[in-house]
Amino acid sequence: MADSPSTSATANTCGLCNKRERLYTCPRCGINYCGAECYKSDAHTDCSESFYRQCVEDELKSQENDPAARQKMIDILKRVHETDMENDMLQENSDKKSTSSEDYSLDSDDETELLDLKTRLENVNFEDPNDLWLALSEAERQEFEALLKNGEVENLLPKWVPWWTYHVEKKLVQPIEEDAYNNLKHPALIDVPLFNELQKASPCVYFNVTNVIHAYAYIALYYIGDYLDCAEEATLIFFTICGNMKNNDVYENADSAIESVIKNIKSVEWLPDDNQILAALKEAGASILQGPGDEKKTVYTSAALSELHRLLTKAKKEISTSKTRNQEFIKRFLQSQSGNPILSKKNILLCLKKLEYYLSWMKSIGTKMP
Repeated sequence: MADSPSTSATANTCGLCNKRERLYTCPRCGINYCGAECYKSDAHTDCSESFYRQCVEDELKSQENDPAARQKMIDILKRVHETDMENDMLQENSDKKSTSSEDYSLDSDDETELLDLKTRLENVNFEDPNDLWLALSEAERQEFEALLKNGEVENLLPKWVPWWTYHVEKKLVQPIEEDAYNNLKHPALIDVPLFNELQKASPCVYFNVTNVIHAYAYIALYYIGDYLDCAEEATLIFFTICGNMKNNDVYENADSAIESVIKNIKSVEWLPDDNQILAALKEAGASILQGPGDEKKTVYTSAALSELHRLLTKAKKEISTSKTRNQEFIKRFLQSQSGNPILSKKNILLCLKKLEYYLSWMKSIGTKMP
């Protein structure tokens, strides 16, 4: 029986404001919504807070013994604290309808509280979000959750510049002592031997690599470069959108390899797939395949393959050593992907072997990219 007009109209209407047309579906609770305003609204608070907390939880997992990362987190928490206090003072001033131009600053008690925060974080394991969460006061936790709810936490995070954006410009006259490639800051390359099987390599290998590289570009953009901090989920997305890895698909041209990634992205309802995202994906993939310059044309592609190898290796390790998560922060924020059948250790191992083959192939062709 066909749906009645009223039923059909309801299905195509935002389930939060009940006014505008539904454009998206929340992957967590399944409700239809029209945009970010409704997604972040009070009616969707419980679900959206959980999403933002999971996103930021990875930002809290910095290197345990990295003083720079530790100081960065302390500075972020200080800015959160100062911003909240300044907002409170401005609000209080507004309520009193004061016309004073007094310059508000932190008093001695506030400075003591900030010093106390730094002291409390001195012996905290920054790689364990539970340790960091327990070190915060109740007020600081509330401030943190408020930032997650309104999305302002993004303003506290450092801007990410993709490593593949640096390209060397050709000069008519190049000083002998000047090496234009000294400024390259790509991820370290994994060294693999030259495989005997490369003598029988198919002409389609390059197009298969193109498929893999564009899938990598998407997850790198999706996680703003921090995919290694959420290896299980990032690997799941990579397998989902990379036909060559997931299904052993073989491509006969670059266009079909790229379109396969885009088609798979669009098949996942909760993955961003607007025109701006897809344009950025194509640009990033092309930039990686192009390399920084003619003399090192393959280095970015090898770097991306190396990063994928590290990502899958970490996901495999996390799945192998996963434990029951029963600590406070984990209970509130983390959702594991380890139960998904696509993330079996056998599947990951096979894909690691394929990545090693592609790395060996890249090594064999030198700078002669097709």
